This record gives sequence, structure tokens and C-alpha cells, in this order.
Amino acid sequence: MARLFEASPGKISAMKDALHDMAARDVLAVSTPFFSPDEINMLIKHALKLPMRTAKSRVCAGGREVIQDFDICFPAPREGVMAKLADMLEDVVAQAGADHLSEKFILNDAAVQHYHPNAKGIGVHRDALRYRGLVFIITLAGESRLAICEDRDGNGAEVIDDTPGRIAILSAAGFNGREGEEARPLHKVDMV
Repeated sequence: MARLFEASPGKISAMKDALHDMAARDVLAVSTPFFSPDEINMLIKHALKLPMRTAKSRVCAGGREVIQDFDICFPAPREGVMAKLADMLEDVVAQAGADHLSEKFILNDAAVQHYHPNAKGIGVHRDALRYRGLVFIITLAGESRLAICEDRDGNGAEVIDDTPGRIAILSAAGFNGREGEEARPLHKVDMV
């Protein structure tokens, strides 16, 4: 029986395949089955204990206002289950994707967001430049539409499967030789 939040051969293989696919197809995001139901349940229990605040309803990104309709714990402390998750992700990436990264992967930030039913989500944006190599999105419960977009108007939206149990992987600067704006996909969450 696999231990929870362990860099198991199955997780390493899933990550290796996902990163190879992202690099080979030159896409900015992929999704793959990754977490067991027990791992998701442990993350939910941990997330429910975190201190949350209402996110600013609008922020400026790329010269445009971005709507934010969720509660957030940011930065989420790297302790308990979150520390195990972060350690496991770093270990899995080290074993599976080092050849796709320009530097050692270190999970340098974590946020836990809670979207209420029928929330507007978060508008089209790029993640911060300080995120290097990869950005992970892990949905714990519920349904939404995570999509990468061609432009800030949301055109050409391509849905990324963020079903609980999967991990959505977004490119960041330093992945597969990518740098600058083109390394970071425009993306949004809506249809909560």
C-alpha cells in the first residue's frame, strides 16, 4: 500500500509523462491523475483549518483589472500536510522533470483558495514572475472551469481538467527553455 504524499514510482511516472507531453507538444498546461482520495481528503481537512480572508475583488495585472471572487490563505504555511505535499512535489519533479528545467525546482509559494458556489472565480491573468519552472493547481472539491486563454479577453479558451485527484501543471519561466511572457500561460477560473 502506497504511503500518503510519497514520491512513489506511479507519481514519478505520471509527472514524467505529463512534463514530457507538455514539452513535446509545446503546450503551456497539462493535467494528469495524481492524488489518491485519501490524499485529497487530508488536504481538505488541512485547508478547512487555515485562516482565510476575502481576496481583493479586483487587482491590476498586465494593465487590466482582474476579477477575484474567492477566499484565500496566502501565503499558506508550509507545515503539516502542506509541508508533506510540497516536499513530495519537489522530490517528484527532481526525479521526473529535471531535464526540462533550467534550475532546481523549489516550491517557493503556496496559496489555498476557496471559491463559493456560483463565485465569479478569477479573471484571465498570468502567474507572478517569481514562480519558476512549474505552477501546480490542485482542486480539492467541487467543479469549475480552469482554462488557458490566447489573450486577456479570454479568447481561445482551452479547458484544463482540474477534477479533484488530478494535478494541473502550468509552465513558468525556466521550463523547457521558455522565458518571458510566453513561458507563462494566461489562464482563468470560472463556472464555479
